[in-house]
Amino acid sequence: MMPAEKWYEYQESYRKYGFDMKPRKEKPIKQNKKHAIEISGKDKFHLAMFIVLLGVICVGLIVSTAYAANLKFEINRTIMANNELKGEIENLNMKIEKNTNISAIEEKAVNELGMSYALPEQIVFIEEQKEVASDFAVILKEEAYN
Repeated sequence: MMPAEKWYEYQESYRKYGFDMKPRKEKPIKQNKKHAIEISGKDKFHLAMFIVLLGVICVGLIVSTAYAANLKFEINRTIMANNELKGEIENLNMKIEKNTNISAIEEKAVNELGMSYALPEQIVFIEEQKEVASDFAVILKEEAYN
């Protein structure tokens, strides 16, 4: 630490050059309470119109958002109905495939219609004729009377 006498000597040397070593007290800044800005009637009208316009824009945003939400709801409902119809179509296709299967047709023919397979003696084979008949009416007449 520095002795007090030396401190005063330093202060004297600084005073010669115009420096004051004593701490200064800060003056409180005076606030002028009359900073009120006067607004003209025209400016008030413009401000009111701006606020009204801003309100209309906000209401428009709310209405458009509600409309978009309603459309999205309708789209989702239509998609769900479409999915239900696709499920029904798939079920009907499965029933068609099940009923048109050859084993299902065979079972229905045997059980409900009483059909049975032909016995070997009931089977008739059609052979191709090697000769071509020249007169069909004559051949038909011969077979009818024989």
